[in-house]
Amino acid sequence: GSNMKICGINYEVLYKTPEEMQGNIGLARFNDQEIWINNNFSEQTKKIALWHETLHILSDAYNLKMNEEQVKFLTHALIAFVEDNPEIKGM
Repeated sequence: GSNMKICGINYEVLYKTPEEMQGNIGLARFNDQEIWINNNFSEQTKKIALWHETLHILSDAYNLKMNEEQVKFLTHALIAFVEDNPEIKGM
């Protein structure tokens, strides 16, 4: 796994088996400060899942009250934005 800091809290990113994930692609475990990602998917799907769970954590931390559909669309919008504009990392 790896570590990410979200809203000042360290989260560990753990790649889990399909059995451990019980049908989920990703899971934000707020109380354990862990993000679980199903290791049985493509790199692209795992990246989408990581963004998706990160947005759930941000929504919770800042009380944005984003529903599942909003998280889903914002995930794809942000991935497209970052990938379409690689030069922004230096801003």
